[in-house]
Amino acid sequence: MKKTLLAAALLGSFAASAFAAPSVTLYGVIDTGLNYTHYRADDGKTASTDTFSMASSQTAGSRWGLRGNEKIGSVTVGFNLENGFNSDDGTETMSRLFGREASVHIAGKYGTLYAGREGKLISTAGAAAMGGIFSPFSVLWGDAGIKAQTGTDWGRIDNSLTYVSPSFSGLEIRAQYSFKNDGTKTGDENSSDVDRYAALGVSYKNGPAQFGLIGDYTMWKNVAKATENVDNGFSVIAGGNYDFKAVRVYGQVNYFDNQSTLVNSVGGLDKFTATTSTIDKKGNLGYEGWGISLGATAPAFGGTVIAGVSYRDAEEVQGDNEYKRWEAALGYTYAFSKRTNAYAGVTYAQQKAEMKDKDQTPSAVGVMAGLVHKF
Repeated sequence: MKKTLLAAALLGSFAASAFAAPSVTLYGVIDTGLNYTHYRADDGKTASTDTFSMASSQTAGSRWGLRGNEKIGSVTVGFNLENGFNSDDGTETMSRLFGREASVHIAGKYGTLYAGREGKLISTAGAAAMGGIFSPFSVLWGDAGIKAQTGTDWGRIDNSLTYVSPSFSGLEIRAQYSFKNDGTKTGDENSSDVDRYAALGVSYKNGPAQFGLIGDYTMWKNVAKATENVDNGFSVIAGGNYDFKAVRVYGQVNYFDNQSTLVNSVGGLDKFTATTSTIDKKGNLGYEGWGISLGATAPAFGGTVIAGVSYRDAEEVQGDNEYKRWEAALGYTYAFSKRTNAYAGVTYAQQKAEMKDKDQTPSAVGVMAGLVHKF
């Protein structure tokens, strides 16, 4: 339920002519469901494992937030504060009050500038996010989303400036820079003692077609001053979607180099990669590789069917291990109203780990179902 707070009438005729009444909106999303996972290690000694649990944020991040804006002359000034939480147990996510977003912005005829904690362009978090262009699963639905199809960090950044241009016949340009990716870490902002981030994105929308291109660059911190600087991280993703009325088709291809994270959250696949690599030290095991995915959505039985397949090929930049990953997913959503929908989905993921001392091919099946309510 939206709640609007209007400015007091004492602003008088001057305020009425120069300002619009400020407003603040309380909003939120609750996603709670059940999750079953079957995991096979393929190591010759570990039995298959099965888990069944209640889960939060399977298709939409559970959250509550406050957003507001005020018209001042020809510009609009606003803010967004967003908290993430686990709806199955009530705990806070990201160990922050407003971990999902904490930003102010100013918007005018030359575009919008955001400042604070924001989602990266590759994510689906925040007004500047572009992740929904590339995959029907966005970054969620277990490993069905693009987070497990790339080597790109799709999360959030602190101390950032994000610019979104006006639309030029459907064309928009986005630019982003973080003075310090994680404000909880030690080190001075905008120095070589902290990780910094920059990204440039272009999107185009015309009728049934939508396309996007993002390039990002991570400047890794130097931990040991006496050691040689490591190569900085780079990634690029290109893709889009097209609505054929009967079906909307999605596709993307990406390349990454010297990235610190490979997401393999289904089952226990992450046991076969150094999920977070020590990219910031000499002799790092950062990842290089590429990925591709295809997906589609189609109306069916009063709801929407979602399907997708993907492949990712990655190797350690200065190591001997390689990881090839296949994934297929199928989902379904049914809307009871504009605010409430049910969902169900199944994901199969397999990773071929070619390691120095052995090769293994672990696999996992994930099944989920739940309810999403928006307010």
